Amino acid sequence: MKTLGVMSGTSADGIDIVLIEDEPLTLLARGYFAFDKALKSRVLAAIQNKPLTASEMAGLDADLGEAYSAAINHFITHNQIDKSSLRAIGLHGQTVAHLPDNAVPNSWQLGHPAWVAAQTGLPVICDFRRTDISHGGQGAPLAPALHEALFKQTGRTIGVLNLGGIANLTLINDNLMGFDVGPANCLLDEWCHQYTGKAYDDKGQWGQAGQVRQPLLEAMLSDPYFRKPAPKSTGREYFNQRWLRAFLTDNPIQPVDVQRTLIELVVQSVLRAVNNCQPSPDLLMVAGGGVHNHFLMACLQQGLKCPVFSTEKQGIGADDIEAMLMAWLAARHCRGLKTDLRSVTGCQKAHVYGIYYGIY
Repeated sequence: MKTLGVMSGTSADGIDIVLIEDEPLTLLARGYFAFDKALKSRVLAAIQNKPLTASEMAGLDADLGEAYSAAINHFITHNQIDKSSLRAIGLHGQTVAHLPDNAVPNSWQLGHPAWVAAQTGLPVICDFRRTDISHGGQGAPLAPALHEALFKQTGRTIGVLNLGGIANLTLINDNLMGFDVGPANCLLDEWCHQYTGKAYDDKGQWGQAGQVRQPLLEAMLSDPYFRKPAPKSTGREYFNQRWLRAFLTDNPIQPVDVQRTLIELVVQSVLRAVNNCQPSPDLLMVAGGGVHNHFLMACLQQGLKCPVFSTEKQGIGADDIEAMLMAWLAARHCRGLKTDLRSVTGCQKAHVYGIYYGIY
């Protein structure tokens, strides 16, 4: 079964699209479509909980749906894909609020799936996070299910670290576990953009030039989230510039030193998470945009006893896994297959993920 996976993550930089065959699981094509500056600005405003009217939020939902639709149709045309060969689109949507610990838990993804289905002429499977929450789970992370399908090795404990806007960790052996570690690119990219004008710190070169400010690092690591037991998940609603600036009120720190300290925050939070896992991983594969921060990767390797390398080494693109997850979950939905993430999200039972928006 061939499905498309469409993902825009917490970094809010653009849309990843993949085409897969699910049995055996094979990546057939991939593409990336950057958000235009105006749309990205509106997405970030929503994520940062800035005041938006109902009409503005509805407009953002519709415009994201249009952006997804245009990207999907371009992807199909560019790759000369026979649309009749496609079973469905797995659409994550853009997370603007992830609130699993509310009295009534919720996770909200925008992207107007009905519009995407109408504009592409293909069924859309979406609301993966909310189906998990409706079964008592955190709604995230969902990627460990795919990590297990891709990377499980008999007799070995495999670690998979995703460095997106948020870092999440998967441990695979006889059992499966996973959780959100804490912030990654969401803080690094915003701070870099504010003080250099660049969208991200290319290869980590700017941050590498700074110095770790230990009092700042220790203050950030004292946040209760890092001590919270799994299952746990988080997002930019929690780890954002407001959160960071609350630690910067006492003594002025050079921006480059803040960037270096944020890199160390990612490193130390990952090291603590890995070291608390039993058994510890025999190797750690890394995916997500953080793979391209060479300084961050070097710091992780220096701190960990096991080998650390990109999933590229296993033939899976570091930027492709989350979109592959959407395509894979869509295929499982269409086959009526249940996915078991009880040990990851805390959901009460294995279930079929996603909601179907059909074309009739």
